[in-house]
Amino acid sequence: MLSKRAYLVKEGTFEIREEDLIPGPTQVLVKIKLCGLCNWELNHWKGTSESYRSLYPMVPGHEWVGEVVEKGELVHSLEIGDIVTEPGYMGGFGEYNIAEEEHCYKVLPHIPLDNAIGEPLKCITTVVGAAAPKIGDYGLIQGCGPMGLWCTQAMAGNLMTALIAVDIDDSKLELAKKYGATHTINSMKEDVVARIKEITNGHMCDFVIEGTGIPRLLNTCMSYLKNAGRLVLMSSHEGPCDSFDFRPAIERGISIIVAHPPYAVVPTDDMRRAVSLINNGTFHNEDIITHRFKLEQISEAFETLEHKPKNYIKGVVEL
Repeated sequence: MLSKRAYLVKEGTFEIREEDLIPGPTQVLVKIKLCGLCNWELNHWKGTSESYRSLYPMVPGHEWVGEVVEKGELVHSLEIGDIVTEPGYMGGFGEYNIAEEEHCYKVLPHIPLDNAIGEPLKCITTVVGAAAPKIGDYGLIQGCGPMGLWCTQAMAGNLMTALIAVDIDDSKLELAKKYGATHTINSMKEDVVARIKEITNGHMCDFVIEGTGIPRLLNTCMSYLKNAGRLVLMSSHEGPCDSFDFRPAIERGISIIVAHPPYAVVPTDDMRRAVSLINNGTFHNEDIITHRFKLEQISEAFETLEHKPKNYIKGVVEL
């Protein structure tokens, strides 16, 4: 099948190329419907290290969902017309992509495509698993970007005593409230520690999920925790953290957990769990996806991702 694909050929430069994609015996050919723009792929776009530059030319895009249009003779669990998503394999910025049968997860046909981008939601499964919310916990999410809002959706309900969202943008805090946060705090307008003491009756938070990627906030997040609380690092950090003070963690027995994909003991099981939540209708992206682009606008899409306007939460490329 001839497919237009967006090749990143050097820092900041895409070329739309056409190539013939033919699935092998254990593979399927997928018509890409939607592919999310991920902050991690800015490393590829900007060529932040030789390890990323060495991949040029490449087709990025690991947050995709699409329809099976061809399959190899050894593929038995998938049929033509199935909607599938995949845990983090590249190639989503193109009209078509080839995927191994064993890497594909079926999305129920009634689920809107906006809500079916599997890979970042697999990461949410990993993060929530690391936070390990327990009955009666006080949990806090620092940062209401897409990952923070997805964590809110995943943990909403009656398990915890309170689920607190912290951000500096009132519109994002409104979304967090809509998606299940019991309390919201604008850290530009309120004393966060004082509000947490008030909300928790002095208990403080059992866990904090840090989702801003701002190094100086790591120290701040520890002040939100009770003794022996759990600080879960969800964000990627582009640069080093030069001022993290371990002493409060040592003195107060705080656990620091880096819940990035390698943290998952069985990544495929995290993906299975994420897709079960997708198919249960847990995730809603109608307000989270704020920017949509066509394949021909791929450079504009990455420029927007790098220099996010104020109203940006999540961008996707639609095909």
